[in-house]
Amino acid sequence: MTPIDPDDDSFYYRRTGAGVYQPTIHVQGAWNDHEQHMAPISGLITHELARHDHRDDMQIGRLSFEILGLIPLQESTIEVQTIRPGRTIELLEATLIIGGRAIIRARAWRLSVQDMRSFAAVELPTMADPADCAPIDGTREWPGGYIASLDITAAPGGRSGRRSVWIRSNCRLIDDGSADPLASYVMLIDTANGIATRVRPTELMFPNVDLTVHLLRQPDPALVGLATEVSFGPDGLGLTSSTLNDVHGPVGRAEQCLTVRPFPTR
Repeated sequence: MTPIDPDDDSFYYRRTGAGVYQPTIHVQGAWNDHEQHMAPISGLITHELARHDHRDDMQIGRLSFEILGLIPLQESTIEVQTIRPGRTIELLEATLIIGGRAIIRARAWRLSVQDMRSFAAVELPTMADPADCAPIDGTREWPGGYIASLDITAAPGGRSGRRSVWIRSNCRLIDDGSADPLASYVMLIDTANGIATRVRPTELMFPNVDLTVHLLRQPDPALVGLATEVSFGPDGLGLTSSTLNDVHGPVGRAEQCLTVRPFPTR
C-alpha cells in the first residue's frame, strides 16, 4: 500500500482495527525514501501508550524506544500491554509491527500524579525566546517528507555539534485530531539528531538506534524546543543529548545512541 496523498495534512490515518494506522508521505525518512522517520512513529507509539488503560491519576515519566531495524513506510500496527501493574507505578510496553515483523519496542514508566508544587525546582536551562530565533530550512541538509513538514527556528550562537531550535510541524499526528497532547510533543523530539550535525549527512552515516525521553512534567505541544549537543567517540559510537523545552520552560531530557560509520560501498 502506497503512502497517502502528499497534500494531506496528517502524519497518519487511523485504519479499522485497534492500533492500526496508514502513514502519509509526511513521515518519510531522511536516510531512505522508503522508510518512516523515527520522530512521527515515536509520537504514534506514545499516543497508544498514553491511551492504554488510561488513568487520570497517572502520568508518563519516561519513554524508551529501541529501533530494531529500518521502519518501512507501510501500514503500521501498535500493540500495548501492561507488564508491571501497580497503584502508583506501572510499566507499559508497546510493539510496532510492520509486515509481520517487530520494528520498534517501547516502554513507558507511568507514575502517580502528586501535588508537589511547593517542592518544585528545575536545574535544566531555559532556551531563548522563540521570538528571538531565526527561521532555518531543514531541507537544505536533509531530504524526505518529514523534514519538509517542519517549521524550524534557531537560537543565535549555534554551530556544528551544538544548536538550539524551536520546531513545529504543519501536520497533525492523526487525521481525526485525536492525538494525546504528550504524543503531539514527542512526535518531534527525534528530530534532535538532525539539527546540530557534526558532519554533513552526505559524508557519514550517524543514525540513532534508540530514543529515551525523561520528563519533569507534561509538556505543551504547541512548540518543541531542542537544546542539542552531538558527540562522536573514536570507535564509531555517538551520542545526541537534548534538553527539552516548551513555551513554558524546560520539561526534560532526551538521549539518542548513534552508530557512526561510513556509507556502505557498492
